[in-house]
Amino acid sequence: MPDTMTPRERVNLTLNHQEPDRVPISLGGSANHLTEQLYIKLRDHFKVQDVPRRTLVGFYTTPDYNPILDKLGTDFRFIHIRPPENYIANPMIGEFQEFIDEWGLHHRLVSGYYDLAGAPLAKDMTISGIENYPWPDPYDPVRLEGVKEEVETLYNETDYAIVAHRPVYGNLWEMARVMVGMENALLLTATDHKLFDHLLGKLAEIQDGFYEAFLSVVGPYIAVVEMADDYGTNVGPMFNPEIYRKFFKPRYERTIKLIKEKAPQAKVLLHNDGAIRKFIPDLIETGFEVLNPIEGHLKGMDPADLKNTFGDQLTFQGGVDVKSVLNHGTVEDVWQEVSLRISQMGPGGGYILAPAHNFGNDIPLINLLAFFEAGKALGNYPIEQEHE
Repeated sequence: MPDTMTPRERVNLTLNHQEPDRVPISLGGSANHLTEQLYIKLRDHFKVQDVPRRTLVGFYTTPDYNPILDKLGTDFRFIHIRPPENYIANPMIGEFQEFIDEWGLHHRLVSGYYDLAGAPLAKDMTISGIENYPWPDPYDPVRLEGVKEEVETLYNETDYAIVAHRPVYGNLWEMARVMVGMENALLLTATDHKLFDHLLGKLAEIQDGFYEAFLSVVGPYIAVVEMADDYGTNVGPMFNPEIYRKFFKPRYERTIKLIKEKAPQAKVLLHNDGAIRKFIPDLIETGFEVLNPIEGHLKGMDPADLKNTFGDQLTFQGGVDVKSVLNHGTVEDVWQEVSLRISQMGPGGGYILAPAHNFGNDIPLINLLAFFEAGKALGNYPIEQEHE
């Protein structure tokens, strides 16, 4: 069935829990990226040219996806903050140049994976150490060079829904972990709430500056703003949900208030990995409106149950299995998986088709293409809900 709506119209209805002509499809946001090897396979398959720049997508960079997104027919385009002058935009294939960034973090490649090392605040985990640390300047004008022109072109000359990719590496917990180290961060949640509170307060101050600066330029044009924090392991919460309520929730409420002032029409997406079911009611109360990436094989994360329980309050993005189906299944398996997720989460709107995490090197090109083909073919409304 041919599309009867523009991507922007389709996404706006979906985000407002109404049924468009078909389920929107996303590639390029948080937990929704390609490895560089897969990008090259798609680029060569479609015979498109590289855009002569790399895109900052958190703490690393990717090639500009737009030429392949046009070929795949996805519904979203992403606007990105620019890296600071001392940032080295390394390719993920070939020689990697290690460097220390503006946060004091060591960028390196370990066994093929991008790694942030150093935990610079671990050397002086005190309130004075936090206050005296040379924090980045979120208002550095280099971060916004060309952003206004790019977002206006996307908005005025295309009909895609525009997403503000998160302008920080990760949000409060993500950055606390890399700045003091995972073990220290977990210990602080249990042993030193005063220091933990001060650390999160300083991180919130800096990160809110990034959102304010970025959204002051892109705010009028976007449909979604991204945030990212991982609270789940494969079996449950990484820390007591009461820690979220006490230390994270009020700060995120202020950040979301800032976002809504700059972009009142936009929905706030939270990327949060793992088995996070126990956090979801608080995330909704905080003001998050879209949840990604929905790892349905984990305890409490069954997509049908999440939709039935929270589907009137959250839009879900993701859910398509990358750990067994997309990587090891047949093309027919991929179609069945896409069909299942659409039937579980698509009825009534409020679902964006995307993977349950980034597309990895173990996913064959034929299966990657099948994912997008199946989404286009099977996502048309009305959709009969699957109760599995």
